[in-house]
This record gives sequence, structure tokens and C-alpha cells, in this order.
Amino acid sequence: MISGFFGKKSGDAAGSAATPPSYSPDKAEKFFHHARVAFEAEKYEYAMQLWLRGLQQDPRMLVGVDGYNAAATAFLNSPEGKKRVSKDTRDAISGSRDIDRFLLALYEWSMSVEDRGAAASAAVRACEYVSKIGAGDVTRWVGEHAYSSVRKDPKPRKDNYVRLMKALDSMGLPDLAVNIGEDARRLDPADGQLANDVKMLAAKATMAKGGYEKTGQEGGFRQNIRDSSKQKTLDEADRISKTEDMKDRVIATAEQELALRPDDIPTIEKLLKFLMERGKPADEERAHGLAMATFEKTKIFRFRQFAGNVRTRQARRKVSEAKRMLDAAPGEELLKSIFETESRSLIELEVEELKLCVENYPTELSWKYELGKRFFELGRYEDAIGQFQEAQSDPRVRGRVLHMLGLSFLKCELLDESIETFRRALEVPDLLPDDQRDVRYDLCCALQSSGEVHRNLAAAEEAEKIASQILIQAIGYKDIKARRETLKKLVAELRAK
Repeated sequence: MISGFFGKKSGDAAGSAATPPSYSPDKAEKFFHHARVAFEAEKYEYAMQLWLRGLQQDPRMLVGVDGYNAAATAFLNSPEGKKRVSKDTRDAISGSRDIDRFLLALYEWSMSVEDRGAAASAAVRACEYVSKIGAGDVTRWVGEHAYSSVRKDPKPRKDNYVRLMKALDSMGLPDLAVNIGEDARRLDPADGQLANDVKMLAAKATMAKGGYEKTGQEGGFRQNIRDSSKQKTLDEADRISKTEDMKDRVIATAEQELALRPDDIPTIEKLLKFLMERGKPADEERAHGLAMATFEKTKIFRFRQFAGNVRTRQARRKVSEAKRMLDAAPGEELLKSIFETESRSLIELEVEELKLCVENYPTELSWKYELGKRFFELGRYEDAIGQFQEAQSDPRVRGRVLHMLGLSFLKCELLDESIETFRRALEVPDLLPDDQRDVRYDLCCALQSSGEVHRNLAAAEEAEKIASQILIQAIGYKDIKARRETLKKLVAELRAK
């Protein structure tokens, strides 16, 4: 193999260090799980912190880089993004290790969308550090995106180009290294040493591409042909949109890799992903069986969770099909019964899966919130109350939790508790306007019930006032017009007494 022109081997494409670090993909996935939950709750900066913390555990996971970038983009596009990023985000990756420096550069890169010069400099630093930490596929991703970022700098700096050229060479990306080197030469045509370096890089890239460095070795050009075939398979696997033939090929390749490395977690995860992408019934069963077998062997819960998601996906498909049939023949009682049965079966399945999530992630309160919602849908209101009461301390979902807790109290005819809980929900500062209106409507309903059951004039008057306010804002909202008339009559009746 050709030695790297600037001191490292070009075979370091995976970012291998002299002494490969020890990474923890399972610990990384725990952070990634929390990051996904935070992202769905639109807590984008917190999601950024969690993605970065996960990448500290295992920077080889491209899903972590993709997730972090999605969260960073959403943060910058949100009202929250108009403020400075809090100190907590930078603290999440503070440290002097190469991995910390890589993640700090990645963070600074992602935050520099309006300053292409700063983005280019951060991209170069990210390349220089990622090549030292054994980051696998992430290394290539960083190299390719850094190459693009540096070339977009409206005020190109020769130093950035030369540093990136050397980093790309050390990362095993000679073609990109030559291209950025040629750009550097155009910035300073008089630099003879640079011209010579680029010429040597070009020669090395040609030899590597053609397989010349293996002349006389077993394999030679045949090995290069095999490598080209392997690269084609990798390219197909990375495509977001795949043809059916591509899907068949990447699954066949993944199955072969699994046969060689039956206990390798990344290989198993790759096959699971491809099976679900193709999504044939047999693929889903294969994925479910493989995930369950891996869970039984490793006790890594995310594989049990994956298997549960397969069954949930199948159950949702049954509900969708039953709904389609009912929509086509809305008067058919049998079809209505089938739809109701399938819908209930889906919720019951989700309850069982969520119970496992709550058990395995006891500090992740959002799972308790989701389990409470399913209990509510099943009419198990006291069970729902228990879950919501535990979940209400999570600031990310507090407003929604209190709303559902108030509804659960209302279903149990605990009117005073319901009214108090709805009031607490309205005090949550980040409750969205539509959510505020929903809570106010349900508070109106609870106050109306108190007026009717306890003959409480004050409650009825407050309910009428709320109904009137909602009516002014949105006359078509639910049954607000009719409810307003009912409340007027109730208030008049109570006042007459």
C-alpha cells in the first residue's frame, strides 16, 4: 500500500488511529434515543447536546452526525435560534481529547451558516481531528462536506486549502486532496513546493485508483476490480432512493457480511435497516427474528425495541387497511367492527411496548407520557393519571402532560382536580397558541360540569366567559357556538335561584 504523502497511510480512509480507541455504541444509542425524543418535542438545542454526547461515546455512527445536523438546522431556523447558543451546549463537548476537538469543530461548523469563512476554517479543523479518532464512515462524510465548505468560502484562504489537502490525503481521500490542491495552486501559482506536492498527490491517486501499487502482489488488478464492485455496492447502500434491484443487492451483500461476522452489532443494524427499507412481509419477519435473537444474545434493549416497532408497523398497516375498507362502505357494520377491533389491538400492542420502554428507560419521562396517552385512549383513566403524574416534571412535555392529566381527572369526574390542573397547564410558558385554546376549551367544559353538578354559579360564569372569548377568536371551533348558548342558559338559571 502506498504511504500517505504527508506522513500517514492512505489506507486510513476509515480514520484509524495508531491505537484504535474503544467506543461504546450502546451508550451512544441511549443518548441518540433521548435526542430523538427532544427533537420531536422541538427542544432543538437540547437535542444538539444529546447528539454530541452520543457521538462522544461513538463518533463512528453516521446517524449521530445526521441527527446532530438536523437538530442544529432546526435550532437555527427556530425563534430560539435567534439567541446565542447556551453555555451548556459547548460544555457538552468540552475536553482536550481529539474527539472533543473534532466535535467542537463540528459544532462551530454547524453554527457558522451565515459566515462561510468561519465555516470553512471549522470544517478544516474537523477534518484534521476526525482523521485521528477512528471514525469510520463519518471520516468520509466529514471530508466530502469539508471539501464543499472550503470551496464555498467567498474569500478563499490558501492556508485552509493546503491544510485540507493534507488532511484529505491522511484520511485516504486522494482524489479530493488533489482537487483541493489544484484549487490552492490557482490561488498561488508561484508556489513551486505546492505545485510539486499536488503533482505527487495526483500520481499517487492515479496509482491507487488503477491498482498499480499492487503490481506483483496476489490480486493486482483483479483486486481493484473487486474493490470497484465493492464501492458500487457501498454507493447503492448509501442512496436514499433505491431501485428494487439495488435493494436486493444491498440486502444480499449485508446477509453475506452477517454470515462472516454474525455477532457484529453494526453489521446487524445495517441488515435490519435494509430489510425494513425493502419492506416485504418476509423482510419484516426476518428483521423481527434477527432483532429478537440479537436482543436475547446481547440484552441490548434497542433491538427489542426495534422488534416491537416491526410489530407496531404491521398493526398500523392493518388499521389503515380496515379504515380504507370502511371509508369505501361506511354503512357496513362488519367493517366498522373490524376497524374498531384492529384499532384497539394496535393501542394495546403499543401499551405493551411502551411499558417495556418505561421499564428500560425509567428516567425518560416522555415514555410515561406516551404510555399515559394510550391508557387514556383505552379508557383506563386512573392508569393514565398515574403515568401523567410522573411525567409532569419533564419540562419538555409539561404543558401537554398537564392537559392530558386534566382530561383524565375530568373523565373520572374529579372536577376540582381537573379545573386546577387545566389552570396549571395554562401557566406553562412555552404552550403554543393552538394548545392554549384546546386547554381553555377543556377548562370551560370542566367549569360547566361543576356549574351543572354542584350548581356553582361562579364556575358557570367563568365557563361562559371563556366560551365567549373562544367564540370571538374562532367561531367554528368544535361546538363552541352551541356550548356558549347552553352556558348562557345555565348562568341565567343559576342566577334566578
